[in-house]
Amino acid sequence: MIRLAGIRDIKGINRLLLQVQKVHSDIRPDLFKDGGKKYNDYELEEIIKNSETPIFVYEFDNMIVGYVFCIITNHHNETSFCNHKTIYVDDLCVDEKTRHEGIGTALYEYVLEYAKSIGCYNLTLNVWEGNDSAMDFYKGRDMKIQKVCMEKIL
Repeated sequence: MIRLAGIRDIKGINRLLLQVQKVHSDIRPDLFKDGGKKYNDYELEEIIKNSETPIFVYEFDNMIVGYVFCIITNHHNETSFCNHKTIYVDDLCVDEKTRHEGIGTALYEYVLEYAKSIGCYNLTLNVWEGNDSAMDFYKGRDMKIQKVCMEKIL
């Protein structure tokens, strides 16, 4: 079942945040600390309370086995960009024990429908270079590259 996250889901979300951190710290140990996580409990509570940052969770047998963090933005720029509403997928994770069972696809499609229902023009997200499984997942859902972020390590 996919539903909006509540405060009671923080423990399950934290367990998955650690898995995401491991993927990132394995790819980029120069940027991501092994064993860390993106948000603390207070930050998670604030995100959950904010209607502009919905978190949807996939619950199975009373356990959170997937989530998707979203950020809704309204672009109002008089000079260079067209006005539109965007939903940004800040993070999508499926428990490593339940991957390849359609949970990621279900979460992604749920967010697409949600975005359409609130009048979004597009869905955007970022994938770290080296996270080939995530890149393949999103390309398999007909996502296209919008822009490329580059770096030079000094």
